[in-house]
Amino acid sequence: MKNRLRSATLASLVVFCFLAVAVSAQTAAPQQPQPPATATALPDNTAPSGGTTPRPNPALASTPQIATSALRAPRFLPILITATDSGGNPVNGLAKEQLTILDNRQLVQALELYKGSDLPLHLGIVLLASHGTFPQQQLAAMNLVQKVLRPNIDEGFVISARGKKAWAADRLDWVHDPTQLATVIRGLDPNAGLPDLFNFNLSTDEVGLGRMTLQTVGGNGVSVFDIVDTMMNSDPRPSRRVVVMFRDPWSHSPGYGNRANTAVEGPLQRVIAAAQQMHVTIFAIGLEDPKFNRIVDSTIGKTYISNVAGGATGASGYDASVRDAQIHGYEAGKTNVQRLASDTGGETFWSVKKNFSDAVDAIANELAGQYIVTFFPNDAPDRLHTLKITSGSVAHLSAQSAFFYGSPR
Repeated sequence: MKNRLRSATLASLVVFCFLAVAVSAQTAAPQQPQPPATATALPDNTAPSGGTTPRPNPALASTPQIATSALRAPRFLPILITATDSGGNPVNGLAKEQLTILDNRQLVQALELYKGSDLPLHLGIVLLASHGTFPQQQLAAMNLVQKVLRPNIDEGFVISARGKKAWAADRLDWVHDPTQLATVIRGLDPNAGLPDLFNFNLSTDEVGLGRMTLQTVGGNGVSVFDIVDTMMNSDPRPSRRVVVMFRDPWSHSPGYGNRANTAVEGPLQRVIAAAQQMHVTIFAIGLEDPKFNRIVDSTIGKTYISNVAGGATGASGYDASVRDAQIHGYEAGKTNVQRLASDTGGETFWSVKKNFSDAVDAIANELAGQYIVTFFPNDAPDRLHTLKITSGSVAHLSAQSAFFYGSPR
């Protein structure tokens, strides 16, 4: 009996994998030739930054796509979902009849529901270099890969963002052994990393009796997000594609004024759209900064004279307004980090425990509660479809908030 069940499950999985590859080939935008599935060549660190052409944002495309439903057979779409109970534990035994799927606010029927563990997990981990918590990030990443990666079934890679030094390696490999990947994580240089796409910063410099508030935004050239994108594209086999990122909320702040807003919002939308198109789920571990939570007051022991005519002196005047602006910007940055995760079907964890053990356990439970649901999308003139999947019998169910269907013109 067990052998028959195993054979039936395997047959269903083979059919699903074949169809998933076909769907991916039909719905994905044209790609450049990809590196081998085992490794990705990293950019030359000596090349000047800013030399790459920004990728277009599919989510912002204004040209409507003409539906050709009469000329083609409908194609089903596989979507990765996560189901957990009120305690954060994975939900087992979920049935397709328990799901409600809204495609462009129109009800569609679930065709099949597969357990996520039936497919291999392709896991990318992005740490933040040059940060006081880097050793804890390393331990958290090592614990995570040991918890969720199955040897010779799943695969993973790790890379660091930012840092005072350039990333030294010229290749990035998929690793199939969790113990080997943990060794790679342990050996990372805490000061080395690839450029990050989100580098907003607001600082107040003291100049004599006055001060100048400087607002800067970085992120030109090849970034760590480009490398993650390339790695996920390098292995086209059917899989669950998941990225776990350590994120600094302040760097994702939309800033003050149109220039900073555009510089942050545009890349954020492009990253989300790319993840939605490849069905990559992002989980973010937020690195809280107590200075912006009013726990530490950096103005203690300093007395300033306002550089605004008639302005008040001390922390009650100029300093208080700058402080409030910083906290507002920090909270907005947290919201952007949460968008990065929730719009791709993931979650954000603002962890304060040592080695982020609570976030690691929560992500492991989320991965154990994953399913793949298939359905026929509604015909629509636009490639971008909004998506909402719910279940009245599940306390928490998450899925990407949009998907791309059809080929670009």
